Amino acid sequence: MISLLVVLHMICWAVALGTWVASARTRVPNPGMAHAVAGALVLGIVLAALVSIVGDPNHMKLGIKLVFAVVATVLAYMAAKKGPETPSAVWFGIPLAIIVNIVVAVFV
Repeated sequence: MISLLVVLHMICWAVALGTWVASARTRVPNPGMAHAVAGALVLGIVLAALVSIVGDPNHMKLGIKLVFAVVATVLAYMAAKKGPETPSAVWFGIPLAIIVNIVVAVFV
């Protein structure tokens, strides 16, 4: 069960980053990007709860990932709302937050 949720979590991050890359040249955000980031956030919270039940989680890692997932979600929804007029800090903050989240997951 946990493995399936991990796979879905990773797919959500991949879709979020992929939709950002697909929209990078035009800077017109795809609404699916915000939904994928939100899905990754929700699945991450569920996974953290399940890992806390069955084992001894790394709370520092989970906290850092939660912060960056919330940041990515907020920025993605801001971009979806503003459309092509999205400020550069918001637009480039989305993949930065996603990549930091992935790096923390792999190396911490």
